[in-house]
Amino acid sequence: MKKNRNFSRQSRNDFDENFEKIRNRKCSDKISSAGYQKEKHGRVMVDTHDFKCRQCGAIVNADRVLSGVNNRNHCPLCLWSRHVDQDTPGDRKALCKSRMQPVGLTLKHTLKRYGMEKAGELMLIHHCTGCGKNSINRIAADDDPQAVYQLFQHSLNLEEKIEQQLNDEGILLLGARDLTIVYSQLYGWQSILEEFQLTPEDDSRSVKAESDVHVGVETS
Repeated sequence: MKKNRNFSRQSRNDFDENFEKIRNRKCSDKISSAGYQKEKHGRVMVDTHDFKCRQCGAIVNADRVLSGVNNRNHCPLCLWSRHVDQDTPGDRKALCKSRMQPVGLTLKHTLKRYGMEKAGELMLIHHCTGCGKNSINRIAADDDPQAVYQLFQHSLNLEEKIEQQLNDEGILLLGARDLTIVYSQLYGWQSILEEFQLTPEDDSRSVKAESDVHVGVETS
């Protein structure tokens, strides 16, 4: 009887220990660091901390289901960000905490097999208004495409000092020659075809203009 009681006590202790391990494992999946709520999805730490944009005041949802990115730090409306990452995206270790101005667009470059480099998705370039650091961030799924396109247009007249700094850091700023790439990634190739497709009215005007030219040549 005493032996059974000891066995029962040992089983209960084993159960409590296993339960504590499971509870600790679940708690470790949600980590709060410097006020930023994070969740662990596999080996990826995801920042789930919603925030208020310090530039336009919009409330930004950091859910990656909406944004498509793991660690959101810029506003989908005005595209301004905040200097919160120091060494790697999502580490939230920066002490600066200043606003970061969107200054232009670049392309993500990935190395393919045999060392070939392929241009990929559009990326935002942010410039810290406090310390001057430049960073590259993915465009989120819910970012306003019109705001991104306006940013591209404004970047064509970017301050020479910032443009030189980007060149020194190896960040290739997209320019006027990259208009087709930017437009197609934001709105799709079909939108480009529709943009430059002649309407029947335009077609009739071009035909009339050509006939007027021929008439002018004959009369002269």
